[in-house]
Amino acid sequence: MKPALRWIASTLPLVLLALMLAVLAWITAAEEADPTTTDRYPQSIPVKVVGLPDGMVIVEEPNTAVQITFRAPESLWNSLRPGDFSATIDLAGLQAGVHQVPIQVAVAEGKKPLEMILVEPSKVTLELQPWVARSVPVNVKVEGEPALAYLAQTMTVTPMTVTVSGPGPYVDLAVAAEAQISIQDVDANVEEELSLRPLDSEGQPVPHVTVAPDVAQVHIPIELKADYRTLTIKPVREGLIAYGYTITGFSVTPESVTVSGAPDDIAALPGFIETEPVSVEGAQADVVAHPALSVPPNIALVPGQEVTVTYYVEAIHSSLTIEITPTLQNLAPGFTATVSPATVEVFLSGPLPQLEAMQPGNVRVVLELFELDAGTHQITPQVVVPDGLTGYSVLPSTVQVEILIAPTATPTPRGTPESTPTPTATPTKD
Repeated sequence: MKPALRWIASTLPLVLLALMLAVLAWITAAEEADPTTTDRYPQSIPVKVVGLPDGMVIVEEPNTAVQITFRAPESLWNSLRPGDFSATIDLAGLQAGVHQVPIQVAVAEGKKPLEMILVEPSKVTLELQPWVARSVPVNVKVEGEPALAYLAQTMTVTPMTVTVSGPGPYVDLAVAAEAQISIQDVDANVEEELSLRPLDSEGQPVPHVTVAPDVAQVHIPIELKADYRTLTIKPVREGLIAYGYTITGFSVTPESVTVSGAPDDIAALPGFIETEPVSVEGAQADVVAHPALSVPPNIALVPGQEVTVTYYVEAIHSSLTIEITPTLQNLAPGFTATVSPATVEVFLSGPLPQLEAMQPGNVRVVLELFELDAGTHQITPQVVVPDGLTGYSVLPSTVQVEILIAPTATPTPRGTPESTPTPTATPTKD
């Protein structure tokens, strides 16, 4: 028995050494097959808040994401996705005040072995306060003055109070919800929807709170003073435009003016005021004028109001039909041509004065015969019209052109009376 024990005692170190070498060899082989890598994960992991106590609110929600560094086999690295990680801050049991809360990072089951090395940042600082809501008045600050002769009447604001809510210490700072509106130089009622912002007693914005509703409807009546009145402008025209033209419309800018005077005189006025006559005599284009106004002696026109009257003048459009003999163009030498029909009708449309002034030769019809050989051809006439005409058409839309080889003249023997040669058709031009 003793020899056996001595043998075991003498061989045990060797056995242990062999076992250690075997384990080391296995670890080395495994590492070579699937090496372990330590690195930072390439994507940030968003941080979620959990466990917020009832009745509490975070003064400023953290917008935090963490970078994590860990050690894992290469095969695990290749299989990891951002959704395999979760980062949270747990607020359970915390009271009002400022806290530094650690960020906890976990990895999904089945994504191990994974050794977390570093989380950056490792904690977040935030402030907890009780949630509070209360009503504050709505104040609208009016800036500027209405246009001359106008008065701003009592303003109405809807709603007159709003609710400010959020962290208690900040809600306590809010004394009003304010908006601003300008009525500088306005001459009509003001209707606007204004955004509201919470202010403290020193007129400074209050952070970390919300306003509900966050807009207010504002109505400010703008009215004329008692000794002023607005009158529509009625333009007066004189003269005749040129023959062949017509007035298609007119415009007046501004459409009305403001006058002043004694209240009784103002009330007695009609609802309009006429301009001094605007002459359109012989006009062939738009007439633009800045006429004076026919203001009664006891009435004054508010200064700074210039009137522009425009009469829009256009030529009367008409139509005209002309019968034209086409012109042959680029007929090859040694050929003759006949056209059927010999004339075409051209229908023109455009300004009447231009049509009535049309002279022979102002319109041409051309038949292009370039590179055409002997035979019968259907040619589309090309119409050349003066500038200013708005349209034309040709009847017929195509004409027949027969191209023939011109006959060769036969020499006359000496002593034989010369005969009269047979005439041949040649191109004509208008």
